[in-house]
Amino acid sequence: MIGMVDYHMHSVLSDGQNSYEEMIRTAISKGLDEIGFSDHICLKPVDWAIRMEDIPVMTRQILDLKEEYKDQIQIRYGIEVDYFPGHEVELKELIESIPVDYVIGSVHFIGNWNFDVDQSLYGKWSNDKLYEKYFALVQKAAQSGLFDTIGHIDIIKKFRVYPETNQDKLFEDTIRIIKEHNLVVELNTGGMDRPCAEFTPGPRLLEMCYQHHIPVTLASDAHRAEQIARHYESATALLSHIGYTEIIGFNKRIRRIIRL
Repeated sequence: MIGMVDYHMHSVLSDGQNSYEEMIRTAISKGLDEIGFSDHICLKPVDWAIRMEDIPVMTRQILDLKEEYKDQIQIRYGIEVDYFPGHEVELKELIESIPVDYVIGSVHFIGNWNFDVDQSLYGKWSNDKLYEKYFALVQKAAQSGLFDTIGHIDIIKKFRVYPETNQDKLFEDTIRIIKEHNLVVELNTGGMDRPCAEFTPGPRLLEMCYQHHIPVTLASDAHRAEQIARHYESATALLSHIGYTEIIGFNKRIRRIIRL
């Protein structure tokens, strides 16, 4: 896995099961050149996000380990931030208070409904309407200027929930907005182990990203050390098949190109 990165993983400080150091050692054993931690930050009080009072702990641990392991692996400081419309100023102040290398913007809520873990409201709307609501939030997240990367862009399909009709226009509109605001899309391999059993984005949406010259990065969404770089062989094969020859790395919110 020379040259490979994994930019989406969670520690015990949010909803992961391993410490940063345990995950670093696993990443080294798997031959990765670079990893980025991205514990959840959420304005809503949820049990799967880091507590606000623990953010300094997160910062200290990551920066100390970054120095300790600098001769073995590059460690980047990322965060995965839930986007909530109307809270852009609060989110901006929070993000700017943390010395991050990149920020993943994710949508896990439609209103107060956390569709990523709570299946109770599926069926309240048609799936077409649900996709419209979800991707409208992704578009607003992209327009906010808060984020470097859009996380698991089509996670709304997680529980095998698919639109009733063709939604290519909705997808194209979303991708154009992402392009206009110069964002990166992550190819999140964790979707293969969710009910949808598919990368996020899936092949069709990833092809659209390529057609619109949207850069991508690689991410496993690991919540356990053994999940780091999961399904990477298939992911890199898919990227190459579609036409991608490079992925994106980050350092202090500045991009660099990594050849596949």
